[in-house]
Amino acid sequence: MKALIARIKRSAEFRYNRATAPRRHDALDARFETDKTHVLDQIDRAIDNGLAWIVPQSEVSMSVLLCAMRTFERTRDPRFAFGATKAEYYRKTLRDPALRVVLPDYDPDETQYSDLPHVDDVRPYHPVELLMIDTVWADKRPQPDILDRLKSFEDNGFYGTTHIVVGGLVLRNNGGAPAQEIEDMMAVTVPIIVQANNITNRADDIFAERAMVLQWLDHHELVRPAWMMRLVAAQLADGGWQTHNMPPVGESNQHTTIVALATLAEFLAQHRPHNP
Repeated sequence: MKALIARIKRSAEFRYNRATAPRRHDALDARFETDKTHVLDQIDRAIDNGLAWIVPQSEVSMSVLLCAMRTFERTRDPRFAFGATKAEYYRKTLRDPALRVVLPDYDPDETQYSDLPHVDDVRPYHPVELLMIDTVWADKRPQPDILDRLKSFEDNGFYGTTHIVVGGLVLRNNGGAPAQEIEDMMAVTVPIIVQANNITNRADDIFAERAMVLQWLDHHELVRPAWMMRLVAAQLADGGWQTHNMPPVGESNQHTTIVALATLAEFLAQHRPHNP
């Protein structure tokens, strides 16, 4: 009975979102156009508050390293320079093949890392994350089926779709698959991702991640001010963001926080370029 009630609630929420989200996004976009300075100031403060929550944490996830370092590289916002320091600390504390995505010279099989705990024994990766690791090493460990495996994770705008983009960008960078095939694969995801954000009122983990990957594809024109305003409104009192229905429920989560920060920083850089 509980499962049935939960399904009914999810269905009702989905229908409500589809019916009301487009109009509410339009209203937020219109507000942005009339008061850009105020909204951009809010985004700037949200970034400060989010970083004040995440930077002091000694142990961070791989997604924090990737998003922080990529955001710094793309925006030159000095607030995200912390990622490089965290990556070096990560190198010294955990043996993780995924680290090569941010430190290209890293090889977990080198003897200097042999005594470190392996990531599998600390926090095992999920299947889509294991596929991301395969993309990271595709230039050195060729995998002819890597693009087909990425495409198989398509899930209509959720984490599979966004990770098709993330994996594609990794492959584009390291040459682990044919360039045009990578571009064609990623292009298919764009309208799916946009539509998924346009029909929801919930600014959560996947909502921020969709916006972020669109920005990483340089589709800034598709990232709506309304989305950023929703993210700012969803920020918790401690400065972080929570993941819907995932433990710790109601508390800030590293991954949700860093993808929210990354997309807000990209948006701010587009509308208020940083001047060193």
